[in-house]
Amino acid sequence: MARAARDSHGQDSSDATITPYPDLLNTLIWNAIIERATDVHVHCVEEGVRVLHRVDGTIQPKLLLSLAEGRKLLNQLKSASGLTVTRSFAPLEGQLVWPDEDVRWEIRVTLTPVRGRESAHLRFLSVPRDEWDLSSLGFSMEDQERVSASMRSISGLVLITGATGSGKTTTMYSLASLLDLRAMTTYSIEDPVEFRLPYAQQIEVDERHGLTMHEGLRTILRMDPDLILVGEIRDKDSAIVAARAALSGRLVLATIHAQDAAGAVDALHYLGVPHHIIGDSLRLVIAQNLVRRLCTCCARPRDLSPEDRELFARLGAEAPESILQADGCMECNSYGYKGRTGIFEVVAVDDEIGTVISSGTHHRELLDCLRRKGVPSMAHDGLKKVAAGVTAMEEMSRVCGLGAGPDAARQPAPLAPLEMVTR
Repeated sequence: MARAARDSHGQDSSDATITPYPDLLNTLIWNAIIERATDVHVHCVEEGVRVLHRVDGTIQPKLLLSLAEGRKLLNQLKSASGLTVTRSFAPLEGQLVWPDEDVRWEIRVTLTPVRGRESAHLRFLSVPRDEWDLSSLGFSMEDQERVSASMRSISGLVLITGATGSGKTTTMYSLASLLDLRAMTTYSIEDPVEFRLPYAQQIEVDERHGLTMHEGLRTILRMDPDLILVGEIRDKDSAIVAARAALSGRLVLATIHAQDAAGAVDALHYLGVPHHIIGDSLRLVIAQNLVRRLCTCCARPRDLSPEDRELFARLGAEAPESILQADGCMECNSYGYKGRTGIFEVVAVDDEIGTVISSGTHHRELLDCLRRKGVPSMAHDGLKKVAAGVTAMEEMSRVCGLGAGPDAARQPAPLAPLEMVTR
């Protein structure tokens, strides 16, 4: 049942690397890395313990362990992440490190009691330095120019907005990396600190000891910062302090939950920041989401349907002669997709837009203003990626709710559970 992992040359590598953890946990982690999973869920169910992977943003059921195997796995996970092995009646959080040949993985572990048993979640964190380049994230050349011009400002508020798991933190770090952090005093307040940013003083929220997001921000303002990174604006106090810090001559990068750029302004106002302060402090808004990239080995062309052509025309995007759709092959584990890229709406806030925001305009009116000024929507950016063969119309329909036409791609058949892997 077990098989040895093989390296890129097809050679047996089982003896090349010492197994850092017991076999069952070792197998769980290697399966996730091989599948490029960002999250692993270990759920207790009636039949035993169910393992699921989140690959490119979608959940993929993997295998079902017996109750005994599940308990053994959870005990190994607790021990490896520095947690007590005895059953807990409260949530637990820990971390373990996985030294791969090319990447050092930091795995954040959370366990919670469920109906007298326990379930676990593993978040795999590893961002190589070159992934902080804007082009690798999916920004077009035009959007890169808008971002770079805005980041040359020495003060103001920059908001990155989107749904949970849409890559906001990675974009925030990418924007910070455009600056010469060696010549700046840079502080961040995050919950938690997900990645290490060179030359930055990174503070992690610890509410059990009184270090809230708001208190962290207030402390940072007394530390003479040039650049402040806010992991997420989610309460009134933090929102007001961040906006006033931007007005007082600091450059503030922050994430906030909203569906589009106009929604980010609404979200900040709903948290208690007056419109005139938003209009005066805001310099740049980036709204984003992630779509899956088509597998280049198996994507196949299809003609555009009348609905597809109508959608391209309605959003002002140039329709190609044909587009690609997912199929499925061994290279992509039959998913039809491999990897993800971003779709973006980038708004550089000029005097006109700032005045409209300060006037207390409604969401629809601000959207109309942005479109009149030629700011393309996320859906428009996504359709450009569909036309370029980067993603499929069906994926855009899933992420943005756009029509996919009648010739929808077939869904890949469910995979059998992965073989147990040891290395």
